[in-house]
Amino acid sequence: MRFKTKFDRGMQPALIIAVVFICVGSLFYILNPYHRTGRAVLSLWPVAYLLIIPWAWPQYYEVREDGLFLRQGFRKNLIPYQSLVVLRSIQANSRNLRVFSADRMLVVTETGNRFVIAVAEQERFLAEVSKRCPQLELKQSSLEIPFAPMLIV
Repeated sequence: MRFKTKFDRGMQPALIIAVVFICVGSLFYILNPYHRTGRAVLSLWPVAYLLIIPWAWPQYYEVREDGLFLRQGFRKNLIPYQSLVVLRSIQANSRNLRVFSADRMLVVTETGNRFVIAVAEQERFLAEVSKRCPQLELKQSSLEIPFAPMLIV
């Protein structure tokens, strides 16, 4: 079963405005005859933003028979259900730019891998994962191994 990524409406226009501002500002600076130094560096900003788009999109999450599949741009991860330790809602922070929502979830595996995702239907997603993960307890907006709060800070 495939679940869509949640995108906050406020973040999408802000990203579009930032990209347009950088592109137009770079173009204006490049075409300005009085500022020839630094042209090559500033002309790379639009290219950098065009490279970021495939790094972050498309995003979706699948509950498969063989594991939990996370797709975030170029990054694809298939996590076996028996290795899941925690799926928990977390506070938004600016450290993960791949997720464009403040409603995020932390997925932790037994090897210590951490993934930050934003699922549009969080409760339904947790219910589907809990059907396949008997080792996890369904708690308030999270799935956790009973001793997991001591492991995850």
